[in-house]
Order: sequence, then structure tokens, then C-alpha cells
Amino acid sequence: MRLKKKSTLLALVLAVILTAAASYYYFAVYNSQHDVFAGISEYKGYTTAQGLYAGADLVVIGSPIKAYKDRKTHISRASTGFIMAFATFTEIKVEKVLRGPEADAVDLTVIEPVLITQTLKGKERMGLEGYTEMKKGSKYLIFLGKNSNGQYSVINMHAGKYNIDGTDPEDMRMSDHLKQRIYRDIKERYLKDVE
Repeated sequence: MRLKKKSTLLALVLAVILTAAASYYYFAVYNSQHDVFAGISEYKGYTTAQGLYAGADLVVIGSPIKAYKDRKTHISRASTGFIMAFATFTEIKVEKVLRGPEADAVDLTVIEPVLITQTLKGKERMGLEGYTEMKKGSKYLIFLGKNSNGQYSVINMHAGKYNIDGTDPEDMRMSDHLKQRIYRDIKERYLKDVE
């Protein structure tokens, strides 16, 4: 009888320890997110608001329709497993077209240079040139270029989209002086009548 009590107590203690360890792993490790260096891409960079605006085929104000986890993604790997290319396809509800054909802004899907994958170590975000994904419920000014397939992608990497309602703290990092300078100029030149 005494042995049965000890076995039950030991089993209960082990169950509590196992539950605590699993909970810690799930909440602290598996659901954590960290950025992974995604390499340097070749793209035409703009250092002024005027150049960025002139270089865009379509400039819109809008918000992502879906949360990131519900968006389509693309990843290409070499036979060695090395990631060759990646993208996220983000559907945008367009509020206003500032430049470009309004017909293209209907049912607009934007290609973002970012990918978030789930690993055993947590979520890994790969964003070209420090790009961060647009967040559902946040409003952005987005500068887009049209590719040969008729699809639109964000140009100028991280400095090609601007959270204009202050709901995405990752979008305007204090260390990104170029993006801050371009945004000040954008607000002065292009957003006077919008905000």
C-alpha cells in the first residue's frame, strides 16, 4: 500500500514537471519569434520621397485583409536545402490610390519580401534588407512596382511601406534614419490631404 502511494506521488510529480516543461517550451520557445539574416538583395533603392514616388508604378493607402498566418507564401530551395527565394502574398484593402491605375487596386495582392516559418526553435522571420511584414488592422502607405507577370511588389524594401496610423511599432525603427527622413518628406508632399 505504501509503495502504491509513493508510485502515485512520483507519477504526479513527474506529470507536473513534464507539463511545466512542455508549457515553457510551447510559450517561451516554440511561439517566440526571431529575425534571421536573409542576405542582401539587388534592388533599386530610393533615398528621397520624390524619387520613390516617381519610381513607383502604384502608390496606395490600405490595410492587409488577413493575419500573416493566413496569407499565402512562397519559398524556393536548392537541392541542398538552401533558401533561394521567398515571398509573402498579402491581400490589401485599398482605401485610396495616390498614383497609378485605380483598376489595378481592385483585389490587390502585394508581394512582400518577407517569410515567417515555424521551426522547433520558434518562428523565424526572414526579411530582405530588414523588411517586416505588414500587420492586419494597420494602415500603410505602400509604394509598388509592377513585375513582368502583372503582379505588384513593395519597392525600396523596408523604406517602401509606411505605417501611417501608428499601430505597427516595428515599421518605423528609430535606427532607420533614411526611412524616417523619407517619411517626413512624404507626409509633407503627398499626405497633406490624406491624414
